[in-house]
Amino acid sequence: MATRPLPYTPTASQDISRPYFTQKVKLNSLHAHQVFERGFDLCANAIFSLSIVLRVFATDAQAREVETIVDNRLNKVFEDIRTEAIRLEKLAESNGIEFSGITYSKPKELEAQITSPRAVRYIGLIREFDSLVAKFDVLWLSGSIPDSAYSVSLYEWKRRLLRVSGGMRSLAGRAITAAKRKEPMPTENPPNTAVPDTQPTDSGLPVSIPVV
Repeated sequence: MATRPLPYTPTASQDISRPYFTQKVKLNSLHAHQVFERGFDLCANAIFSLSIVLRVFATDAQAREVETIVDNRLNKVFEDIRTEAIRLEKLAESNGIEFSGITYSKPKELEAQITSPRAVRYIGLIREFDSLVAKFDVLWLSGSIPDSAYSVSLYEWKRRLLRVSGGMRSLAGRAITAAKRKEPMPTENPPNTAVPDTQPTDSGLPVSIPVV
């Protein structure tokens, strides 16, 4: 008796024909270049798996649960970057510094293959990070941030964005495995995305430079 073939299941890593469009992304700082080069494809593939592959095994309700986790993680980092940007703006204002006139010796215009709506959001996150780096750069060049705090701050923020992409890959793997085994979907238990080794503010958000 012939066995029934298993249904075809696409994966993010397979050479399958996926719809995409190319978005050009101009990034000025080395740190943003590194996040894009090391984190974007990883995050985009994981999000594709959660958007498309997961639904092969899970119900729509289960997939939506996981999508909520993804959205919450992205929203949290967006919120924290913007909060940090406001703090740096206040620091600049108190020191009579304007965020203008800075240029970069080797900006890059990169191309991102957008394979899901949330991949656009991760690109937006990298752009926000690039703008945050520019604020750090101006304050450092103006002498308002010591060398050590400047270096640690940028390293930790970069690491946080890379943890987002790594966390998406982990979440995709756990969710698809759970769906195949007919187990409950992963709950929100995000990786350690806090920026360590820095001073806390009154709000509990990380402070990577001393408030003057």
